Amino acid sequence: MTTSQVTVKTLAALTLLVGFGTTGRADPAPVTVDWALKQTPRQPGVNVTTPPAAQAAQCRVAPIPSDKGAGKSMGSIVNGPDGKPVRQFLSYDDKTFNIVVYFVDGAEAYREVYPPDPKEPFQFRWLGPNGTKWGLDRNRDGVIDDWVVISPEEASQELAQAVITRDPKRIEALLVTKANLTTFGLPAADADKIVARTAGAAKRVSDTAAALKLTDKAKWVHVEYGIPSTRPSDSFGGREDYTAYKNGTVLVEDGGKGQALQTGELVQIGKAWKLVDGPSAGAAPQGGSTPDGAVVPPEIKELVEKLNEHDQKSPNPPTAAALHEFNAKRVDLLEQINARLPEDKKETWVKMLLDSLAAAAETDKPGNKHLARLEQFKKAYSPAGANPAIAPYAAYRLLYAENSVAMATMKPDGSDLGPIQDKWRASLEEFVKAFPQSADAPEAYWRLAMAYEHSGAKDAETKARGTYETLAKDYASTPQGAKGTGALKRLDSEGKPLELTGQVLGTNQTFNAAQPGKVVVVYYWASWSQSLTDDAKKLQVLVKDYEKKGLAVVTVCLDQDAKQAEEAAKTAGLPGTHLFAEGGLDRSPLAATYGILAPPYIFVAGKDGKVVKRNGYISTLEEDLKKLMP
Repeated sequence: MTTSQVTVKTLAALTLLVGFGTTGRADPAPVTVDWALKQTPRQPGVNVTTPPAAQAAQCRVAPIPSDKGAGKSMGSIVNGPDGKPVRQFLSYDDKTFNIVVYFVDGAEAYREVYPPDPKEPFQFRWLGPNGTKWGLDRNRDGVIDDWVVISPEEASQELAQAVITRDPKRIEALLVTKANLTTFGLPAADADKIVARTAGAAKRVSDTAAALKLTDKAKWVHVEYGIPSTRPSDSFGGREDYTAYKNGTVLVEDGGKGQALQTGELVQIGKAWKLVDGPSAGAAPQGGSTPDGAVVPPEIKELVEKLNEHDQKSPNPPTAAALHEFNAKRVDLLEQINARLPEDKKETWVKMLLDSLAAAAETDKPGNKHLARLEQFKKAYSPAGANPAIAPYAAYRLLYAENSVAMATMKPDGSDLGPIQDKWRASLEEFVKAFPQSADAPEAYWRLAMAYEHSGAKDAETKARGTYETLAKDYASTPQGAKGTGALKRLDSEGKPLELTGQVLGTNQTFNAAQPGKVVVVYYWASWSQSLTDDAKKLQVLVKDYEKKGLAVVTVCLDQDAKQAEEAAKTAGLPGTHLFAEGGLDRSPLAATYGILAPPYIFVAGKDGKVVKRNGYISTLEEDLKKLMP
């Protein structure tokens, strides 16, 4: 029997619940196959597996044991003829089914939650092959009032549907709010200006619908955004960077005719992308979103549709072999698109092709055909007169993919690690010298600095410092520039006051890690750190032995998601005060403050509040503490 994808333990840990309303029954009666298969998602357009009525007799219902005692059940799981789950019904109030889970080919693909507390919103979550959306229905009318998770692509789909259905209300859930903008710490005047722009979004839905005259058979085909821009938090005295797409072009097909509409600005709020301006008719202007500023030309329309269909079938589970097959197929489709387009309309599609080539190359053998193809693009676009954006784009993905393949196929004894690292540094040095103005230059400089610092060579820190200085000076407005500034601060931190302030995980209260009168250990971590569990146990022992002597532990999580961070801290048993900020290792201001390279990372500050060790190790941490707290 196939077991549930959502375990009792997982459900007990949920802080956001996704539930079950219209199909809920008072004092949940035993679930039958016939009743279960008649239950369908409340939100439209959700893909789920439903066995035909003729196969109902081959389906089975099994109880889900409760932690309230032997013989108790908290719901049922319904397995299809092949033994894979198709529906799951759970109750945590013993009155109705609060949580319903739907599956596609045995994998969880959608869930709904209806908490018994009327003050809590209903929730609808798209998963697996259905995407990433997570919506809240605050007034419990079945309509999404707010998106807490939605990708830029899915936001464009929702926007397109608002225009196609001429439903201005649908866009309200997508609009950024004043409360959203407070997360950045934007000056009130700036936040007010942004919110003011949302006021006309509903009317723009009606105006765009009138201009395009789309029928109810129109459908979203594709969206193209340019490179997102970032306004660093220190430029406006805020807590987090402001990251946004200035515009995007949504391609819509209606009766065989292509139409385009613009998204206006989208801003990233946590894991949701929110609209600022609302839609307008026509493609985004040159330089706004798509490099060629054009809708899908008719000669590639059929291929783009195939590409979109393929992208909806991302492998689950994402094994290396499955990912390779998926990306290789994507390469084939994009190669065909590239072959049909004139040079002045290729840039967007060539970059998509290069990304897919790199992804396919990373799961293949050294010297594979995808690496060779990346090399061809690098050479083909290097001569003067060629599109200057393509050569560096290809070159960076080539060197990154080559290094990934080399690391994945390294000898078991690690004897070739040195040469691999030498080639990696040399490739990065060559890239930043050849393409200092490219979009990938800041990232290449950051990785080069990391490579220098980790090299162990006598001049490692000197070379790393010089690279960080270049980042801080020449790329100050980028996230990598901010981290370069932080890395320089880290290298010079010993003997200086610890400067680290952030929000406490779970409460969002501001907390200063510096605590004069106490020895402070700052431990940077992420849920994916392999050493997290062992490190947590060692920190627990140190807290037990040294807390009364004045030890304080402050941990800094570098995860992307706060909920995931809370669960990981709890599971690992991490002691101390936990700080968190959105953005993860790459964009979190907590990572940028000291330019943290990778977790785990440890600072130790003495009772005078000054850093005594900027590169501590968990294995020798007790020796450090004994010196500071004899």
